Amino acid sequence: MRMNFGLQLVDRYIANEFWQPLLFGIGIVTGVWFGADQLKTIFNLVMRSGVPLNMALTILGLHLPQVIVMTIPIGVLLGTLLVFNRLSGDSEIIALRTTGTSFYRIMVAPLLFGLMTSFASLGLNEVIVPVANRTSKKLEFLAMYKAELPSGQANFTYMDRDADLTLKRIFYVGYYDKQRLANVIILDFTRDKIVQIISAAGGLFANGQWTLEHGRTYAINGNSDIAHVMQFQTLVIPGMNNIQKALESGKVVPTEMNMLELGEYLNTLKKSNAVTNDLLVHYYQKYSQPLACLIVALAGAPLGLMARRSRSNSGLIYSAVFVFLYYVLQSSSGALGEAGRIPALLAAWLPNLVIGALGLIILYFKAK
Repeated sequence: MRMNFGLQLVDRYIANEFWQPLLFGIGIVTGVWFGADQLKTIFNLVMRSGVPLNMALTILGLHLPQVIVMTIPIGVLLGTLLVFNRLSGDSEIIALRTTGTSFYRIMVAPLLFGLMTSFASLGLNEVIVPVANRTSKKLEFLAMYKAELPSGQANFTYMDRDADLTLKRIFYVGYYDKQRLANVIILDFTRDKIVQIISAAGGLFANGQWTLEHGRTYAINGNSDIAHVMQFQTLVIPGMNNIQKALESGKVVPTEMNMLELGEYLNTLKKSNAVTNDLLVHYYQKYSQPLACLIVALAGAPLGLMARRSRSNSGLIYSAVFVFLYYVLQSSSGALGEAGRIPALLAAWLPNLVIGALGLIILYFKAK
């Protein structure tokens, strides 16, 4: 019982050491990130568009949650690395080992810390970031154009494919709002050697169908000659529920969706085999990015034990190397996944897998 109580005190002692380096790391990297990217945007809003300073600062604050989600793993890495570097330099790790405490048992505190920050990052990314991004978008439009952001969906494109990914139809809607369609174009490739083009000035969605108004249909043969032209006042196109659901969901861009919204949007697109690689990568990153906190905590703790004398300098160097490696892997694997060179699931998880493997290797050798 005494040993268990002592180990719990050790866990709390080590865990309490993390918070200051965590906040320091998040603050430093967030400041650099804002200075390199966001402040330029705010400066352009104030100087070029004449946006009031208070509104520009509000927009800046709404961008903050998304940046913090990206910088939390850096803070976790810096925190675990510096804390274990200090514990090693003060010989506290040696003292714990002489009492019979294994290095794996000492790792409980950083892993719990990484798990807690992973949940915090997930909650921030799912609850606050989507709302903040949507509000920021509305305020930026209001500030620049002195008008409310249109509630409808503009320039919507949807590709309907067979199971073998053969293109069947392409739908384009210039603008959609409150069941009304404007500037509708449909390209139909389902007829043998004939491409049908339907163009309409407007239309209405009701009862699972589009009723197009004031348009024409063109039939183009294999020689690119117009074989038939027909003008219509109304044209009913049934079976549009799935496309309509995609049109409704498309009002919000994927970066402004939470996990559930993006999952439902992907399910809608899957029914017509219209899912793109970039959407899949973004969806899987909803899971992989928060867990990066746990992965870097696993890697940061043994790294902090690799040098005892030059504690701060070595910690910052190792932290910078791992941060650079993580974001290089994230950018490159994401680009490869979006291009279809590697599976989207692997593209999203590759940075975590590489950093996690390096952490486990270092942990194994340090535990000996």
